[in-house]
Amino acid sequence: MRMIMIFLVFFYSIILFYQSTNTLVADVSSTSQLAEVYEEEGWGIDRVEVVNYVITDKQEAKNFLKNNDKDTLKLEGVIESYDVVAVTNNQVKVIYKFESNQWNEDVKKYLQNTIFNTEFRHFFKKGQIFSCFQSNIDDKISSNFIVNKISKYFDVQETNVMDEGNFTVVSGITDQFEQYIPMNKEKINIQYSVRETKSGKKTITIGTPILVIEY
Repeated sequence: MRMIMIFLVFFYSIILFYQSTNTLVADVSSTSQLAEVYEEEGWGIDRVEVVNYVITDKQEAKNFLKNNDKDTLKLEGVIESYDVVAVTNNQVKVIYKFESNQWNEDVKKYLQNTIFNTEFRHFFKKGQIFSCFQSNIDDKISSNFIVNKISKYFDVQETNVMDEGNFTVVSGITDQFEQYIPMNKEKINIQYSVRETKSGKKTITIGTPILVIEY
């Protein structure tokens, strides 16, 4: 819990020195790549969260939001919302949040249609996107085995590992994703965790460039 709080404060309160080619095509591709490891391993996807944010002029944000009020349920299992946070007297941070309790072709197409919408693309052209997937499994395989499998799947160069026995969080860099952020004098673009309960149930969370789902 304390790790996710650190990253949420980091995410919502400062401007990230985010670097990438920053194409929406690459960003959507990263989201699909995260889903692939779950699908290949048979880990049912229980939660998806995609967050995109941009810092912009207040009036530009007002004009965009006037035509894009998505704080409603649009597709079964999918919720979209916009939040606005003041940055300066003239600038605000607009945060788009996509949440789903499943991942299938309908959900994927819905997300793509939103992100590739002309107005959305123009507004978030200089924005940063965060993608995160989560699964809850009841399996006898060890948490270390799962962590190692994810590391190998994405060919991760680990930059930080926190291991508390029943809870492991790994931060690292992989060539499979273009975006990255600086953290502790390193750069990372993937973060994943495995939490195990006393009964052996495990929660597997993977995100790029960092986790944005509580894990």
